[in-house]
Amino acid sequence: MLHRVLFLAAALLAAPAFADVIAVYAMAGGDRLQVEYRDGANFRVGMDAGNYQLMLDGRLYAVAQGQVIDIEKVTRQIRAVGADTFLAGLLGNATSDVPTDVSMRPLGRRETVAGHDGEVYEAVARTSNGEQRAELVVSDDPQLKAVQDALLKVARDTVSAVGADASVYARPLRQVEQQGLGGVLRYGEELRLVSLEQGPIAPGRIALP
Repeated sequence: MLHRVLFLAAALLAAPAFADVIAVYAMAGGDRLQVEYRDGANFRVGMDAGNYQLMLDGRLYAVAQGQVIDIEKVTRQIRAVGADTFLAGLLGNATSDVPTDVSMRPLGRRETVAGHDGEVYEAVARTSNGEQRAELVVSDDPQLKAVQDALLKVARDTVSAVGADASVYARPLRQVEQQGLGGVLRYGEELRLVSLEQGPIAPGRIALP
């Protein structure tokens, strides 16, 4: 009897928590963001078929119109320039709108988005141009939390790649992770969950072109 219990426990530990997950978000302006999640080391994030980020076996790639960029390989070049210098050149005048500090305040109410119930917070992002406020709706659904972890991992690896781990631009990312609020259902009018479904993910989607 004991060996059967141990076998069952081992099987449960070895099994994934859930099958492939596909999340689709509507963005301001009409674009769609799609996250295809297999596990923490293998997923795809993108807005169209030609431009997306791909995590394969824990290594991040950017794909742009069929061209593959290995993020780890360009890290040295970017760091040689300097993180803040590189980001300033990339963002231009938009750096003044990049948050350097964020905070969350519960508003004491709940909201349902795409059939998922979540808690509503006020998110305050501080930039050199002042404060930006928006409602944030988050859920503790484990599938949505996995999708959120994938998005944060892409952001974290990108920040690390440009050598900006210690930069003021990296601080909001750490603050969001420390909050551990769950998966985003809605962020103001900028991002809203449209659907969250179990796969299967189509063959070839989580693979280099």
